[in-house]
Amino acid sequence: MKNEQLSLESIVKEIYSEYAQTDEATASINPSPDSWSIKEIFGHLIDSAANNYQRFVRLQEVANLDFPGYDYNWIKIVRYNDYPFERVISLWKEYNLLLAHIAGGIEKTSLTHFWKIDGKELSLEFLVKDYLAHMKIHLEQLKIRLAEVI
Repeated sequence: MKNEQLSLESIVKEIYSEYAQTDEATASINPSPDSWSIKEIFGHLIDSAANNYQRFVRLQEVANLDFPGYDYNWIKIVRYNDYPFERVISLWKEYNLLLAHIAGGIEKTSLTHFWKIDGKELSLEFLVKDYLAHMKIHLEQLKIRLAEVI
């Protein structure tokens, strides 16, 4: 999964350099009650990284995994808007560089191991590729949100 490793590293470096200087006030703005701030979008991506870290590592140890999914309520529980943006974006960056490192070392024999969720079996290979696709969706959301709040 070297291509995915390189792609994730490139995305992280580009996005970090683009958003790292965002000021605290701007990063905390919620344009509406049902939308996430820049901090909360990065927070959601941290939550995603935390969940996928478990999947990427554990699915290299076992052939199948029955592990809970993600609940969007985590954004409220963690309260990312009350946490310094510098720390939020730094954690996002480092967590994703670690995931890139893990993805780059996955052995081919583990790629068919699967996670069971809601009656579906998702392979480790699918999870790594889907992680990148999911991130790209939220990075587009970040661009839109930044334009709304500046």
